[in-house]
Amino acid sequence: MHHAPEVVRLLANYPGMVAATVGTGLMVVVVITSLVIARQRLPYEAWYLVHLSAYAGIALAWVHQIPTGNELAANPAAAAYWTALYLATLALLMVFRIVQPVFSAAWYRMHVTEVTVEGLGVVSLRISGRHLDRLGARAGQFFLWRFLTRERWWAAHPFSLSAAPDGRSLRITVKSVGDFSSRIGEVPPGTRVIAEGPFGVFTAAVRRRERVVLIAGGIGITPIRALLEEMPGHPGDLALIYRVLRDDELVFRDELVALARERGITLHYVVGDHNGPDGARLLSPEHLRALIPALAEREVYRCGPPAMMRVVEQNARRAGVPAKYIHTERFALAL
Repeated sequence: MHHAPEVVRLLANYPGMVAATVGTGLMVVVVITSLVIARQRLPYEAWYLVHLSAYAGIALAWVHQIPTGNELAANPAAAAYWTALYLATLALLMVFRIVQPVFSAAWYRMHVTEVTVEGLGVVSLRISGRHLDRLGARAGQFFLWRFLTRERWWAAHPFSLSAAPDGRSLRITVKSVGDFSSRIGEVPPGTRVIAEGPFGVFTAAVRRRERVVLIAGGIGITPIRALLEEMPGHPGDLALIYRVLRDDELVFRDELVALARERGITLHYVVGDHNGPDGARLLSPEHLRALIPALAEREVYRCGPPAMMRVVEQNARRAGVPAKYIHTERFALAL
């Protein structure tokens, strides 16, 4: 019965409690929005803004922890140590969140040079600049992209390269699945771009077997398409399984055919609804072995929706592929 008055007294009389309470509330909101069920329902921009508030939560916690905390107020050495940690963290944030992006924009001078419609709700952006070879980007990796328009400059979005980097330009391909991605085709050529990265180990560098099968689901074809272009191999070493629900969801069809013809890549399109009469058979262990004979002797790269990737991993292992030879890049489609 006395809890409410006690809380009021703490907030009113104890130094720093209001700031600490607000900071704690912000951190709780960050945790809640990080849960999968909440993350899938939030637009990316809203999620991004909420997580930026974590910085404010940490700063507000300092007001309660350092100047007024009993343990630290009575121990100047400990207070100085924790203050130094806060200042070091602030310096790192300034360097990596402000100084480095500004330097990157000035050094690489990235800008959109071409916007191409690839299919229903799918758009590619070609981004050119200078010194791009010094990025050290590999096929299969992704960047955090920031398009410097009035509506988009403040948020960075992760997109994989959809073509092997050539040192002169980079290409990304985006499917309309959220507020930002549905408007990506509106980005005009000439728009300045800041890219943070490259990130990820879904590259040919982790390959340990001579023969490889790459399995893509939907827009998960983007890093797979880049890998098919860059990954070394003799004719027959590389095979692609491309899974979509409908034929009009196939992206890069002409490019894949050209790559297959040029490099001797085996192509398999698996089209159909998994809820249909034959849906249970699609990408089953038996189906995978029928598409790729001696599958157990190949390395597997897979990219697509998380649910599909779980099924592919289970069935590839049942078909005899050891777990250490299965590499995954998961696409979260709430962008």
